[in-house]
Amino acid sequence: MRGAAIGRRAWLVGGAGALLSACAGPAAWEARGTPAERIAATGFAVLQQEGAARGSAVGFGSDAVLTCAHVLGRQEQGFSLRRGDGAEAAATLVGRSARMDLAVLRVAPGFLDAPPVRPGPLPSAGEAVWAAGAPGFGAAIAAGRVEAPDAEMPGYGRGFTARLPALMGYSGGPVVDRQGRLLGLTAALPEGGRAALLALLTGADLDGMLRRDRQVFVLSIHRAQAEAARLLEGRKAA
Repeated sequence: MRGAAIGRRAWLVGGAGALLSACAGPAAWEARGTPAERIAATGFAVLQQEGAARGSAVGFGSDAVLTCAHVLGRQEQGFSLRRGDGAEAAATLVGRSARMDLAVLRVAPGFLDAPPVRPGPLPSAGEAVWAAGAPGFGAAIAAGRVEAPDAEMPGYGRGFTARLPALMGYSGGPVVDRQGRLLGLTAALPEGGRAALLALLTGADLDGMLRRDRQVFVLSIHRAQAEAARLLEGRKAA
C-alpha cells in the first residue's frame, strides 16, 4: 500500500531547543504509570549542546543513540546526554543521514538501554501512542492516536503521522505503543503554521500547550535502525 505524501513545509518540533532549554521536563517522572515509563527511565535522554537542551535521543545498541539530525543544527561537537536520573555523559557525532532526518551519536557503553522495538506490521489508524520529550516548558509526555499509518515526508523520511500534543524538545524522542515498544522518533509538525514564530517571540511553545490535536510526523524506527546501522558500518570502514 502506498503511503500518504506530506509536504516538505514543516515546523520542526525541536527547532528552538537552545532557546527553550531553561527547564527541561522530567519525562521519567511524568511517564510513571504510562506505557512510556520504561523507555523514559532507561532508554531516553535529553540531548544537550554545550549545556543547552536541544531535543531528545533514544538508545541504540550498547553505545549509540539516535536523534533527529535537525536537532543538532550545524554543530559537529560539544554534545552531551542527560538521563532522567540526572547522570550525564559526553556524546560524539558518528554521522548524519542524507536520506532522512536522522543522526547517530556515540556514548559510553551502557549509558542508555536500547528499548524494545515493535516488530511486524505498521501501526493501525486510531491506535493509541505515547511520546516522550524534553520541552523547556510544558508536559514531557504526550498521548495521542495514529492518524496515517504509512506516510512519507520528503527530506525527513518515511513513517506515520499521529495526533498528539508534542512540544518543542520532543524531536528525536521516542513514540511507543500500548506495550511500551518503540514505533519511531518524533520528527516534525507538518501543520506548524505560526507556532514557531510564536515560540520564538514568547520563549515557550504556547501553541502546543493549548492544542491537543497537533499533526506530528514520526520517523519509522525500522527505517531509522537500518540507516543507523549503515552509518555505523561506514564509520568502521573509514
